[in-house]
Amino acid sequence: MYQRKITPLIQSLLLVTLFSSGLMAAACSAESSNTEILSNQSTPAEIYKLGLAYYEGDSVPEDDDKAFELFEKAANQGYAPAKHYLGIMYYEGLGVDQNYQKAFEWVKQAANQGDSDAQFNLGIMYHESIGIEQDYQKAMQWYLLAANNGSFDAQNNIGNFYEYGYGVTQDYDKAFEWYAKAADQGLDVAQLNIGGLYENGYGVPQDYDEAFEWYKKAADQGNQEASNRIGRLVMNGKIDDEGIVIYSTQETGLTLGDIENMSQ
Repeated sequence: MYQRKITPLIQSLLLVTLFSSGLMAAACSAESSNTEILSNQSTPAEIYKLGLAYYEGDSVPEDDDKAFELFEKAANQGYAPAKHYLGIMYYEGLGVDQNYQKAFEWVKQAANQGDSDAQFNLGIMYHESIGIEQDYQKAMQWYLLAANNGSFDAQNNIGNFYEYGYGVTQDYDKAFEWYAKAADQGLDVAQLNIGGLYENGYGVPQDYDEAFEWYKKAADQGNQEASNRIGRLVMNGKIDDEGIVIYSTQETGLTLGDIENMSQ
C-alpha cells in the first residue's frame, strides 16, 4: 500500500499530486476554518486535494483527523481518489481505527471507478491477503488493469508473478517483458529484477556484465539491494571491480578494490 510521504512501494506506491495555488493559499490563510469553507462551497476534487495536503503536511500542518474528515466528505460524493485515500487511512490506522476490511472496501470502490493507483493497491491486497483472502488470479487481474492504465509498479509486479509463477504459468520471457516496461520508465526495482534475470540466466543468456549494468541503474537511484548484488558479483569474481563505486558508502567514493587494499 502507499505510505505517508512518497517513497513504489510497496510501490507502492508513488503518487505525485499537483495542488492548485489557490487552494493552498486558502489552506494557509484560513486553516482553522478550512473544513467548514470547503464543505459549503468546494467541489469533491478540491476537498480531496486539501485532505491530501493535511495527510502529507504539505503547506499546512499534518493532521490525520482533518485528512480523514475531508477524504470521507469527498468520497461520500463519489470522488474516486478520495475513496482510495480513505482506504489508505483505514489501512494505516490514521485518523481512524485500523480496519483492513474497510480499507479493502474503499480501495475496491475506487478501483472499480478506474483509479489506476487504487487498482494497483487492490492487486496488492489480493496478493498479500490484506482485508481479503489471498487470490493470485484476482491480484493479476487488477495488476493488469492498473498496468494498462500506466502503472509501472503494476507492470513490475506482473513480471514478478510470471517470474515466480504466482497464479500463472512460470514464464521468464513474459517476466522480462513486463519488467522491461517498468524499467524503461525508471523504476529501480524493475531494473533490479532484470539484473537478477541476467545474473541467473533466467529467460536470457547468463551475462554478469549485463546484470551489473542493470544493477547499477537501480543502485544509482539508491536501491540498496542492487548495491549488495554488485558487491556480491565483485566478491565472487564475476566482474572486474575496477572503478566500481560502493553505493552504500557513496560519500567516500571508495571502490571495492580500494577497501580490499586498505584491509590488507
